Amino acid sequence: MHKQLAQAPAHSIDMNSKPSQADIDKVLAVFGQQRYAEAEVLSQAMIARYPHYGMGWMLLGTILKKQDRHVAALAAQSRAAELLPDDAEVHYNLGNTFLQQGRAGDAELAYRRALALNPTYIQARYNLGITLQEQGKFDEAEASYRATVASYPEFAQAYSNLGVVLNSLGRLAEAESSFRRMLEIAPDDAQGHCNLANILMCQNRHAEAEAACRLALKVQPQFCEAHFNLANALREQGKHVEAEASYRAVIALRPDYTDAYFNLGDSLMSQKRAEDAEVCYHQALYLNRDFVEAYNHLGVSLKKQGRFADAEANFRKALELRPDYASAHNNLGNALHDQDRIAEAEICYRQAIKFKSDYPEAYSNLGNTLKSEGRLDEAKEALERAIALKPDFVEPHFGLSVLKTYAEGDPHLAMLEKQRPMVDDQPIETRIRYWFALGKVYEDIGRHDESFLAYEQGNRLKHGVLAWDEAEDDALLERMMTVFTKEFFAARPKPTHSGKAPIFIVGMPRSGTTLLEQILSTHPGVFGAGELKDMNEVVVGAMPGADHMQYPDAVTAFSNEEFRRIGELYTERVWRNAPEATRITDKMPSNFFYLGMIHLMLPEAKIIHAMRDPMDSCFSCYSRLFNKENVRFAYDLGTLGRYYARYIKLMRHWHAVLPPGTILDLRYEDMVADTEGQARRALAHLDLPWDDSCLEFHQNKRRVKTASLAQVRKPIYKTSVARWKYYEKHLGPLLDIVSEYRN
Repeated sequence: MHKQLAQAPAHSIDMNSKPSQADIDKVLAVFGQQRYAEAEVLSQAMIARYPHYGMGWMLLGTILKKQDRHVAALAAQSRAAELLPDDAEVHYNLGNTFLQQGRAGDAELAYRRALALNPTYIQARYNLGITLQEQGKFDEAEASYRATVASYPEFAQAYSNLGVVLNSLGRLAEAESSFRRMLEIAPDDAQGHCNLANILMCQNRHAEAEAACRLALKVQPQFCEAHFNLANALREQGKHVEAEASYRAVIALRPDYTDAYFNLGDSLMSQKRAEDAEVCYHQALYLNRDFVEAYNHLGVSLKKQGRFADAEANFRKALELRPDYASAHNNLGNALHDQDRIAEAEICYRQAIKFKSDYPEAYSNLGNTLKSEGRLDEAKEALERAIALKPDFVEPHFGLSVLKTYAEGDPHLAMLEKQRPMVDDQPIETRIRYWFALGKVYEDIGRHDESFLAYEQGNRLKHGVLAWDEAEDDALLERMMTVFTKEFFAARPKPTHSGKAPIFIVGMPRSGTTLLEQILSTHPGVFGAGELKDMNEVVVGAMPGADHMQYPDAVTAFSNEEFRRIGELYTERVWRNAPEATRITDKMPSNFFYLGMIHLMLPEAKIIHAMRDPMDSCFSCYSRLFNKENVRFAYDLGTLGRYYARYIKLMRHWHAVLPPGTILDLRYEDMVADTEGQARRALAHLDLPWDDSCLEFHQNKRRVKTASLAQVRKPIYKTSVARWKYYEKHLGPLLDIVSEYRN
């Protein structure tokens, strides 16, 4: 028989028992010496003996937090809050731990409990504002911060956070006031100055923002964010060199600052340093492979360098990452347009507008693209839409100016005149376009003196940014006339080998070359290729070392076979434009430099010389802003007149040294007065039969790229004849030079 085991007597636990003050002081002393592991052991022992001692749990939680053991600390503090439900400080500390762990909702509840127990607990009120701010509850956060500063008017950080919240609510003026109050209390707070700068930037007060950033850096010279904000403020003021220095200071302090590389790239682009900008965008993408905007801006920098295929690839990468990125669609359209992929460009501009219906730049680009395709009504509609969206946007005003005839009271004139006081603050290319557009408007309404002053301003600016070496031109002319003599051609009879028969239309710009090509290309046997660079490129490419300075001297050593080879290279290139065509026109006006070469390279070629009264031709150049920089001589009456003199001197030389009948002179004034008669002359020279469709040239839908694109869509008109007379009193310097060539 077994004995029944006796049950041990139960011990009662005193819920109110607590350790001695000596035990508590011992833990606090070790904790104060930062011996946290020992303090934890002592605290755990205390809790083991007195498990219902809430302050012991709170102390343990504090010790664990010091060791970055936040999960364990949270458990200890939660237990403290259970044991001390009416202790505001316990709930406050629990809220702090929740906040540190990113549990803003739980932190909010803890702080609210602390404030319910102690409504005057300022730090809990402030921290409640932080938790509400982190949850996006900005109205409640504002109320919490305002209550905080009402209780403690010198609480600088509360004013700072209030400013941040007010900024999030879009109340910038109030945010600014809050930051300024903060800085009254703490004038040496670098972050406060930086925050104020951000608010000022949001209000486009960039100079004040710059000053605020400089105060921040005076307090804290190595403050990376202040350097970054200073750079942004400088860039917005157009101080790009200073901005560059500040961005580089940011990068020196923080080499992984992606946005600093990106913004530095933008600042370099503003300095026309596209290659340097490219490097910065690549670095930004190295740091962040998904940086969509960096792909877009990299594409722009590559496009500026003429690397259109590379630009296209980066725009497409941006769109792969963000298909609704309107700016990338627009920029892709620009890259495609520059590659003559016009239909694709149009699609891109329309996509940009689809994703951003109020995108004036895309409407402007679409309008200019439609204009080049001859869809003039659609082009006007797009350009007018761009202006409606952004009345001070110069580009669509400029694009529209060549498509319409303005009348007195036209609202677009008022828009342009309104911009006049601010135009000097615009980039130079914008200023140039502005003055040419305004000149055209004034001309249309008969205010010719004001029109000339506008044209003069535009030309002065454009002439100032272009280099033009007249001495080199004079030397080239003399060398050409020395090389290409009657004796030169007598020693080199015109080759008899058969080949393709291009048609060259040469002369001064604005002398009727586009009209003539439009008439000829309406003939079923002729393809109008426009102004081609091929002749210049193949001739220069044939020079020793492809050095253009070797032309024309090196030509004296060419054999007939070399002339034939260069001619075949030219036709091979040109016929890629229209492989099935029988005849192709090349209306690059400056091909008059190469007529001697053409005669020997292309024995089947035909040459038409488009002529016009030099005053009309030259003034038409002077009043027109050409694409890119291919008519550098046109922006000063003196250089323009002297260029005309060189041109006509060389044309007279060609007539003298080439066989009679090689060149057909065709005057614009005769074409206007007798279109059919002159068209028949041209076709006879080309050995082509007459075709009535040539008189319907304005119905020809082919793409025209030159400055005459709008005029050739209309029937013949005579208003351009003697147009220069309206401006005669301003054109004395030009008339003095060209008067001897007018007949």
